Amino acid sequence: MCALAVTGCSTVQRVLPTAAWHKARVRNEGYSLLHQLLSQESDAAKILIIKHADPPIADIIKEIASTCDLARKKLEQFHEKDRRLSFEMTNLPEIEQKSRAAIESTVTKQLLFSSGKKFEVRFLFTQAESMNYAAHLAKVLHDQEDTPARKEFLATLSQQCTTLHDRVMELLKY
Repeated sequence: MCALAVTGCSTVQRVLPTAAWHKARVRNEGYSLLHQLLSQESDAAKILIIKHADPPIADIIKEIASTCDLARKKLEQFHEKDRRLSFEMTNLPEIEQKSRAAIESTVTKQLLFSSGKKFEVRFLFTQAESMNYAAHLAKVLHDQEDTPARKEFLATLSQQCTTLHDRVMELLKY
């Protein structure tokens, strides 16, 4: 407290993060979450190596994986062009990280130990949740983004994920 009184407010202003720094941090946290989700969803179709799903289910799972893989690669291209863009800043509270890990472990076990329609419904449900989250995450990032190419990419990705979500929901109806 004495140092503050002696040095005045100018020192405090230099120590506190700027609005631009805060915006970049928030943006990178969002991109980190999106990159992580796209990376996970890129591998979604791999389960079809050991599990069977009827053609319409398998087709949408493969399409989701392909869409996410292309989007992940595009994000990585953006990172190559702008090294300030980071995918290493999830900054989730520890309890949230542990909760997500527990959910992932439970869902993985449920999928591996189910078959037939039960497997298909469970897997479609996970894909509906993922696509809904991806669509909204891309939309929120779009609203934070200033770079036109990334802004356009995020708008397109949000729409693609919304469309995939809606198609998965249609498959869940029967």
